[in-house]
Amino acid sequence: MGPRFLIQEAPDVAAKEVVEDALQSMHGGNPPFKWVEEDGRSLIGCYATLSYTTAPWTRQFFELAKLCYSPVGAKPRNRELAILGLSSVLDVPYVVYCHRGVAAKVGLTAEQYTDGLAGQVPKDLTEEESMAYRLGCILTTLNGPLDDATWQEVTSVMEKSEFVAILHTVAGYRWVSLLEQVNGEDHRWAKSD
Repeated sequence: MGPRFLIQEAPDVAAKEVVEDALQSMHGGNPPFKWVEEDGRSLIGCYATLSYTTAPWTRQFFELAKLCYSPVGAKPRNRELAILGLSSVLDVPYVVYCHRGVAAKVGLTAEQYTDGLAGQVPKDLTEEESMAYRLGCILTTLNGPLDDATWQEVTSVMEKSEFVAILHTVAGYRWVSLLEQVNGEDHRWAKSD
């Protein structure tokens, strides 16, 4: 499949610079994943689709993304576990590719990552971390009010502010996932474990 969103056809080519600057800021240098094609003609995954918005819109998208990675966001391991939970539910190979390395940076093992992708709560997590993973699964498919039993379980192992930070992360990555999914089927990022 060829690229659906070529950067040279984008309405605002400055969006590519916004993406690059934001990724460098969020990851403290080059991100641990590929985000632009070798030929430079298109961005990859969610970034390709995002490049078809204006630079101001793209900047605001990344302001929200930066908050997920900031001290006011979820704890780093909880953030990555929630994204892993989301990735176990959705077909998002580029998100998986990108976050495998990020998860390793926060101390998740390859086995934990593989288990999580398979829909199993990874072993050797705290109760709060296990809940963060489960929330990634639950919130991704939530189509009505969160039930009281789940709410009681959540609030017994984490602060409400941590729950809301995880909620923002899952909501943000659901958006990222949609951007990836409309870019088309691209399973070159899928890794068999």
